[in-house]
Amino acid sequence: MLWENLLLYVPMSALMVIMPGPDFALVTRVSLSQGRVAGTLAACGVALGIGLHTALAMLGISAAIAHSRLLFSLLEYGGGAFLCWMGFQSLRGASTAAQAVLRCGEGTLAATSGMSLRRSFLQGFLTNVLNPKAIVYFLTFLPQFMQPDAPLAPQFLVLGGILGLLVLLWFVTLANLLQTVRALFLRPRVQLWLYRCTGVFFLCFGLRLALSAL
Repeated sequence: MLWENLLLYVPMSALMVIMPGPDFALVTRVSLSQGRVAGTLAACGVALGIGLHTALAMLGISAAIAHSRLLFSLLEYGGGAFLCWMGFQSLRGASTAAQAVLRCGEGTLAATSGMSLRRSFLQGFLTNVLNPKAIVYFLTFLPQFMQPDAPLAPQFLVLGGILGLLVLLWFVTLANLLQTVRALFLRPRVQLWLYRCTGVFFLCFGLRLALSAL
């Protein structure tokens, strides 16, 4: 690969990574409600999702999905359904989160359980993997920085690896930054609206994704 391509690819990818989306909303909510460790695990889940998309692109599976209207529509429906489920779960959990703060006192919250930590990681992974825009990204954006006369699989590996690293660095940094202001969000009313707002965001994004398949 040409170095000038990489020097252009890295800042452009970094800008796309920091743009708000489902991954950003999930890591933000998890970090503010459950803490830095849970937010970091959600970030690792998102990065692992990028790793899976890289593998799919290398094997040509992403191209097969993108060129099959049926498969791509199924992915859109699946991704939309998952995000809508995330939205309903967030709306349902709003009162529970507020009550948890009341029980422990404002500005504090009980330690996050191992099951909740695993759930944060899995949610980060699935939120990224089930987003069909990631497949489009790998098939339309990455090839612009590849050499067509060279083997594509190694180039997908390099560019996908860089993207995964950028995703991990950004969301882990975000989780740590949010930890510094987390105490301000550990209030019943704030937790209530944090869960409600992210729930509505997931629902809107999920419905938009599912409707785009029609």
